[in-house]
Amino acid sequence: MTAFQPQPVRHDSLLLPWRTLTLTLPALLLYWLLGPAPEALVYEREAIAAGEWWRLLTGHWVHSDLQHLLFDVAGLAITAYLFEKSPLWQLLLLLATATVVIDAWLWWQLPWMQAYCGLSGLLNALLACGLLTLWRCRSDPAYLLIGSLAALKIAVEISLGDAIFTSTAWAAVPEAHAAGLVAGYWRAPSSSGWKAT
Repeated sequence: MTAFQPQPVRHDSLLLPWRTLTLTLPALLLYWLLGPAPEALVYEREAIAAGEWWRLLTGHWVHSDLQHLLFDVAGLAITAYLFEKSPLWQLLLLLATATVVIDAWLWWQLPWMQAYCGLSGLLNALLACGLLTLWRCRSDPAYLLIGSLAALKIAVEISLGDAIFTSTAWAAVPEAHAAGLVAGYWRAPSSSGWKAT
């Protein structure tokens, strides 16, 4: 695996987080154009079983209400920034892996759950991979502490059956957050040599 060689992302003389801005754009545009939880795009078990496979991807990028969108986009902007200087292929591979892991978890471990939407599972994948990689690069225990607190928060949410910091139109699915966290930790070992932002 090749080591990351971070280069500043520049537009003229300005340093801009282009990857972060680009990643937040689909969720914002989908909400602006189609509104909350567009019926044709959410993860809906019955529709997926009938062959509407695109929902396995689009369900992660649509949101149940404005608060859900803003909370997830803010989290995405913060966590995606950790990958601003990394090779694009590695960020895309992490997002693809997390999408597959979360969808598989939702499909096989939560067969009673009929619908899902939102970025929070992917956010947790970015968070886990970013924190573990930062810890490997800098050996600061604060990164492990933050990761442990995120895992504890998810465990509490699973035991309560709902999110503890947000309230949205659709019930939270903390198991998707856990699946994302696991996917991020799983992808982090192949990130050795990455120089964090």
